[in-house]
Amino acid sequence: MTNINDIRKLVDEAMEIKNGSTRLFREFNDSYQAKRLSIQQNRDYTPSGKQKLLESAKKRETSRLMKLARSQREEFNAKLKQAKAEADAIVHAHAPKVDPVKQERFSKRLAEVKTQIALSNAKRGQQLFKEFLTEIDEQAFAEQVKNDFSALVQPILNDVSGPETEKVRHALFDAFEDVRMKAKSPEAGDAQNVAEFADALLNGKFFEGIVEEKAEEVLGTTAKQFINEPEAYFEIYPEEDRPQSHLKTVEEIMEEEDAKY
Repeated sequence: MTNINDIRKLVDEAMEIKNGSTRLFREFNDSYQAKRLSIQQNRDYTPSGKQKLLESAKKRETSRLMKLARSQREEFNAKLKQAKAEADAIVHAHAPKVDPVKQERFSKRLAEVKTQIALSNAKRGQQLFKEFLTEIDEQAFAEQVKNDFSALVQPILNDVSGPETEKVRHALFDAFEDVRMKAKSPEAGDAQNVAEFADALLNGKFFEGIVEEKAEEVLGTTAKQFINEPEAYFEIYPEEDRPQSHLKTVEEIMEEEDAKY
């Protein structure tokens, strides 16, 4: 099983991707602005031709930004999903087996205590149970008691009444929580925190608000609306989901020629 440090490393790698998102957008915008400037300074294009080219560039660059956002988010999500799955595995892992002889002795002791509690009144049953819990010195034993907790304490709950009922229930609840924690591996608490953190990141935004606002400023409301949901963008505009190429398309070449007249 992967240890907690390896899982934390996956989350750290995901955070590096996220923390680099602002720089990534800045590099994208620098490239876009350079294209705009090249169009604006080209003396071969007519004013109306320049305007058409700028609009086409805006549309194509919006699509490019969505592909970039999707790629980054997929890489980010993949690391977090792996981290969450491995953290959950630690949280829900069964306790390692103990020495068979020690296990047999504990099982006999558990059966004995269960019988003693069943034959005792509530007060004596609580005392017996409390003493028994101090004997748990293995994670596997704690897991056994946790799974059998209801049967162990039911005779106590059946016998108690009146104003003591709530006090007894509260004490037994605290005892259960203590046993539940002992039934977990030493790393389980940390793993739970990592799993919850990974889940929060998966359900949050990849690009921060400042990037959303800048995307709207340079490309318009569509870019802002979909920069954190690029998959939704391509569901609406599937024709834009074409392989990216550094070479100009025939359409671009024709648009540039038309812009001269």
